[in-house]
Amino acid sequence: MRVEKGAFSSRLFAGGGVAPAARVRVLEVLRWLRALDVVLNLRCRRDLASLDAEVRAALRIGLVEVVRFGLPPALATDGAVRLTRRLGKTSASGMVNAVLRKAAAEWRETLAKSTVDVQFSHPSWLFNRWSENFGEEAVEQCMAAAQERAVTWAWFFDDLGPEELRLNGVVLEAHPWCPGAWSAPADAPRLVEAVRKGSAYAQDPSSQLVAHVAAAKAGDNDRVLDLCAAPGGKSALMLQIARWRRAAAADLQPTRARLMRGTLERAGDCAVIAADARCPPFAAGDWDLVLLDAPCTGTGTFRRHPELKWRLRADSVKELASKQRELLLSGLELVAPGGVLLYATCSVEPEENEGVVADLPSGFEHEDLASSLPEGAPWIPTSAAGARILPNPDGDGFTMHLIRRTS
Repeated sequence: MRVEKGAFSSRLFAGGGVAPAARVRVLEVLRWLRALDVVLNLRCRRDLASLDAEVRAALRIGLVEVVRFGLPPALATDGAVRLTRRLGKTSASGMVNAVLRKAAAEWRETLAKSTVDVQFSHPSWLFNRWSENFGEEAVEQCMAAAQERAVTWAWFFDDLGPEELRLNGVVLEAHPWCPGAWSAPADAPRLVEAVRKGSAYAQDPSSQLVAHVAAAKAGDNDRVLDLCAAPGGKSALMLQIARWRRAAAADLQPTRARLMRGTLERAGDCAVIAADARCPPFAAGDWDLVLLDAPCTGTGTFRRHPELKWRLRADSVKELASKQRELLLSGLELVAPGGVLLYATCSVEPEENEGVVADLPSGFEHEDLASSLPEGAPWIPTSAAGARILPNPDGDGFTMHLIRRTS
């Protein structure tokens, strides 16, 4: 209900204190929201949007328990009825009982008759946009990946972390194409505990790959700056990969900058600054590597942030592109001659990526990224010599472009 009012699920869960069973239900309801509502609306006498928020939530939870978690329909329905009463909506309990029993029985048949975007619970406008940009087959694969729970992948601050887990019987599995990324399929809570203790850092493999690509394009003793660094995972991993003459990480929000300081101190020597990347307080032409992971629509991260699907509009992409262009031009000013800027977003939208970097100022040129990507990475080229990773079972969607200063 709080997400429906505008809160972000990731922030609600960040402080802890939320039972895992509640967390998994919230995220699964958000992932399948459109499909759930389509099926429920067929059996509700009133439009679902006109019901009390408590009743709407109980219906969605009850249906998702049946169709996604495999609970017996009678058990899930009874739980939803009890929840409805506990939330003070006793008068609606009979309706909840009747609607859920019919909706659960008709789920498969209803979805089979629905359009592909409903079957994969994505907005129609987004399905149409992605189909035009990437083709329908790729879109179905993207949407299917976004509907699955994200695996926890982490990298370690030193060799002691994974060794300790192995000694305690935890079997770690290496990522198929991101170097240094590990999961623990049979014992994920132990890996999460290592993250909480500070010996590992949980980060999506596609996000980790950005740090690997950036580090590969700069040499030891270079000067590196991360302009939009919070929460600090990419900066920390870059500090792990290479030694830098000078390293700095900046973020607009002082609270976010303060929070990432602990992570960066664990990884190496890095200045942390609260700064606006549109008017950065750094010397022009003084940095060998600038990483600009720009704020974006996040269309590559729906499995982790499913509510984004329902908040974005078709014109959201264009609104952000102008700000991203402003950030890019500010970042390019900081690059030293011969240095590079890596522009990245967790969006797969062309307007936020190749559209932003297409026209470069004099003295800058695009550099091909193919040689910097690991074998097996599922990337496709962009029109500006960049690389796009569409959402897939092994990682979120990300797009990267490399720009070198030639003079």
